[in-house]
Amino acid sequence: MPEVAASSAPGASAPAVPASPVAVAVPPVSVEAEARELLDAMLRVDTSHGEETRLLTPIADRLRQAGVNVQVLESAKGRGNLIARVPGRGEKKPLLLLAHVDVVPVEGQPWTSPPFTPVDKDGFLTARGVGDDKGMAAAATAIVLELARTKTSLARDVILALTAGEETGGDAGVRFLVEKHRELLDAELVLNEGGSLQLGSDLRGLEAVLVSVGEKTFQSYRLTAKSPGGHSSAPPPPDKDPVLHLARALTAIGEYRFPVRLLPEVRGVLGLQAKYEKPPLSEAMAHVAATGQVSRKDEAALAADKIYNAFLRTTCVTTMLSAAPQDNVLPTSAEAVINCRILPGETPDTTLAALQARVADPTLTLTLTLTKDGDKALRESSPIAGEVLSAVQGVSAKLWPGVPVLPLLTLGATDSRHLRSSATFAYGISVTPTSLDESRKGHGAHGPDERRPKAFLDAGVQFMRELTLALAR
Repeated sequence: MPEVAASSAPGASAPAVPASPVAVAVPPVSVEAEARELLDAMLRVDTSHGEETRLLTPIADRLRQAGVNVQVLESAKGRGNLIARVPGRGEKKPLLLLAHVDVVPVEGQPWTSPPFTPVDKDGFLTARGVGDDKGMAAAATAIVLELARTKTSLARDVILALTAGEETGGDAGVRFLVEKHRELLDAELVLNEGGSLQLGSDLRGLEAVLVSVGEKTFQSYRLTAKSPGGHSSAPPPPDKDPVLHLARALTAIGEYRFPVRLLPEVRGVLGLQAKYEKPPLSEAMAHVAATGQVSRKDEAALAADKIYNAFLRTTCVTTMLSAAPQDNVLPTSAEAVINCRILPGETPDTTLAALQARVADPTLTLTLTLTKDGDKALRESSPIAGEVLSAVQGVSAKLWPGVPVLPLLTLGATDSRHLRSSATFAYGISVTPTSLDESRKGHGAHGPDERRPKAFLDAGVQFMRELTLALAR
């Protein structure tokens, strides 16, 4: 795969790309101001279909001007990944600040303002990527620039990685770096997306700091039924119809509920969110949080809500179907793709066995799609007790006295899954506070009019800055 290196070595040059609005001649006076300026500029670069190099090249220039060693490595043309390093004394292994600069597409979404033009309206900053994940990228970049300019004494190196392709699985970004340049990401601790700074419904103050310690494994399966095919005017008998066999199997899978497992990183969040819900759901959440047990009554209430159900069990759902190429042709193959999100401690293979038991049809085949990600690193969470959570608690107590700090299980997939191992512990945080109500209104990640309350953007940068210093000094 092609690489474009933009290093601080004499004579090195950046890749030739179109001019980008990220470049600025004079840095702002504070880390918060620089993060906001960087964020506005990043939001103006459309990275919904690649072109990460265009965004990253001027950032590399700015880092280089601050004396930072930096590279931009491309996994393919235009698919850049920036790696920068501020050296420490080497007393500990490095701290990695990770953020992706690609975003999901906006086509077909009802935006009320141009998605790649940041708009300040009604107290919100609105643009694609403000929360996922350019806010984190801007904050991490500003913090690294400050560390370099002030020559802060650090016990460990601080690595900055701004990556491509997270929204499409990480092949263009972190997975590429792990496979081709693992030494550049060799860190003990990783701060990535996946957590939350949760505001109250009135958006007046912070109510919780949620730190992701793990996430579900993403794994899809392909269920296939074969047939000789033929003309639709002469259909096969029901016992030989591949579509009926497939439909019965999908019904069995759809009605199956994996066993409940209450993880430590879920229990506290249920107690926190109980106050936002109504009985019987709120009562079930509070009872589970208080007792650490899930009764049948509790499970019935929690399973009726798609979010809380997903916290408690592995889930599988049919997402794609295919059969004949035309309406008057009997299919020779009828297929379905089943997407599963697997709890830590379970594996793609154990999930496959559970699905096979539900299908119980020798005429069908059920297989993993593509190459499974199911190594040990994907299935284990990072430690709840330890250096990172202690640092978060200390920083939170300083910035927001009395606000609880809780571990969190991330239901979606992040690039942390490519990095977690026995020697690397990845944690998800947030630098762009928002509320549950905002997400329910559709203004969260991936939705139209993605936005964050402007008044809390500086606080998010301060949180990440203080946390970085607590872990690196």
